[in-house]
Amino acid sequence: MRIITSFICLFLILSFYSRAQNSTGFLNREAVLSASKLQITQPMIGSGFAGDNINVVYHRAYWEIDPTEVYIKGAITSYFKPTAPQVSTISFDLSDSLHVDSVLYHQQLVDFQRVVPNQVEIVPGMVLPEEVLDSLTIFYQGIPQIGNGHGSFEQGFHDGVPVVWTFSQPYGSGDWWPCKNDLSDKIDSLDIFVKTPLPNRVASVGVLVDSIPDGDQTIYHWRHRYPVAACLIGIAVTNYVSFSDFVEIDGRQLEVLNYVYPEELITAREQARGVLPIITLFCELFTPYPFLDEKYGQAMFGHPGGVQTQTMGFFSSFSFHVMAHELSHMWFCNYVTAATWREIWLNEGFASYCTGLSYEHLNEGYWWPIWKTDVLDFIISEPGGSVYVYDTTDVFRVYDPRLTYHKGAFLVHMIRWVLGDGQFYQAIRNYLNDPGLANGYATTQDLKNHLEAVSGLDLTEFFDVWFYGEGFPSYYLNCSIINETQMQVTIEQTQSHPSVEFFKMPVPVKFYGPEKDTVIVFDHRYTGQEFLIDPGFVPDSLTIDPEMWLISGNNHYTLGVNELNEQTVTISPNPVKEILNLSLEKSNAKTNYQIFDISGNTVLTGGLNRGQASYRINVSNLPTGNYLLRVEEGDKRFSRKFIKQ
Repeated sequence: MRIITSFICLFLILSFYSRAQNSTGFLNREAVLSASKLQITQPMIGSGFAGDNINVVYHRAYWEIDPTEVYIKGAITSYFKPTAPQVSTISFDLSDSLHVDSVLYHQQLVDFQRVVPNQVEIVPGMVLPEEVLDSLTIFYQGIPQIGNGHGSFEQGFHDGVPVVWTFSQPYGSGDWWPCKNDLSDKIDSLDIFVKTPLPNRVASVGVLVDSIPDGDQTIYHWRHRYPVAACLIGIAVTNYVSFSDFVEIDGRQLEVLNYVYPEELITAREQARGVLPIITLFCELFTPYPFLDEKYGQAMFGHPGGVQTQTMGFFSSFSFHVMAHELSHMWFCNYVTAATWREIWLNEGFASYCTGLSYEHLNEGYWWPIWKTDVLDFIISEPGGSVYVYDTTDVFRVYDPRLTYHKGAFLVHMIRWVLGDGQFYQAIRNYLNDPGLANGYATTQDLKNHLEAVSGLDLTEFFDVWFYGEGFPSYYLNCSIINETQMQVTIEQTQSHPSVEFFKMPVPVKFYGPEKDTVIVFDHRYTGQEFLIDPGFVPDSLTIDPEMWLISGNNHYTLGVNELNEQTVTISPNPVKEILNLSLEKSNAKTNYQIFDISGNTVLTGGLNRGQASYRINVSNLPTGNYLLRVEEGDKRFSRKFIKQ
């Protein structure tokens, strides 16, 4: 369908809006009735996505916002197609704190009601035919509530000047405008008009079409012609100043538009350019910037950190890691969006890992090992927690920094380790370019399908333990030198959380000798697994997972000692309630024991008398769970798992 965007029509419709305000300054329905006849911008109709009973294909939003007030006035025209036969009511998410003045359907006032909390149900007065394009306009106003997003609609101050912004994820879109606030239906296209007093300017999604003076106010028109989820639409309003940088992508110039506070202009000009090499990097690693026909924007706002509104990230500052994180969301969140909040790692875990990739590839890689160390230490600071979000009613769990962001990032990192760089990046490119996912929604299963298709691996067990399961493994390596080149390596594993019995992973170990070193990767499939290796020299030390590919912690090793065998040492009973009996052959060597919990922490230690053949270890005070017993007799050691009931 042809899009009519002449300046004359634009000026006329906004003139109608301006002249038709009532005594409160709010739009009245006669203005929109007149303006709608002009049809200044027709929606770009697309196939849409499954919804409740309608597929929203276009919104024309008109808002009046004064940053000095926490208040919004709006008129939202929504074009939609019914997705079911006999549709007689239509519902939009809208907070009960906002007052609906009226609803227009086919230029007539129609009934509406609040049946479900925080929704408005509209009764068109007729049965709507399935898959036939239709539209209506909702007029509303009020003080947006705070609670379903990270504030949803907030006010702050910079240098004493007020600023307002929206932050809708995960559930906050309906806190400030009527929409379908779900993860099933992307809006095919969008026009946003915001009227605000001078000298304010408006940052938003898409391309700034025009700014039209209206007395002591200005109406800003932003146009977006890519599919977008309701929660990824945002606006910010204050006395911005702007500047642009440009980066070449596939022979085209992408504008990087920056909206900054006037007092931050000098500093921001220098810092904001730091995003340019990151854009180039992500285009090379993944795919060209997904919204190349429009822009990438960076606007300052008052919330700590950042938020990824589509084509326009909001920032509290232009720090390297925040710019990298929010930019990556243009691929992992805006272009391909997680289909459920349970799988938010597809947005935030990938974005966090992209920050790591920026550290790996830029600034000579200096911050890459530091980033991995910090992230890994945070993940293993607690024993439990899954990347999968089991309770999506808890916003803080949805956006848990340790699990969703950091463990999600290391989950991506481990996928890369298992597949190797070539297959990993090819699978991610295939995932982003999948026509069924691009500009739409994806699940972890969709990603898994692409990873398996490229690698030929079955990753079901991997996702079962690392995505759905909780915790992490701790490794204990007992390395016995056989001769000048050969060694026997036994790898024991404990788990920090009982939800996972075993983490099967390739475990890299770096062996060091006086003049050389080497890395050997062990295909660890069960605890107690033995390997005969030939490093080519006699090692004097080793490092488990030297480049930090794995989520693991509290790892231990012994090197150059003989191991006691099962005939020499026995334990009983197993499982045990109170007394663990330890039997071993009589020896004059000093004997000690250590007991480790599933996190690898030492919970019991003791010394045994010389020459005794049996010992009693009181474990009655240990909590129920899995443990590892390690016995040291002179230069020999023995390890065995047991269960405390």
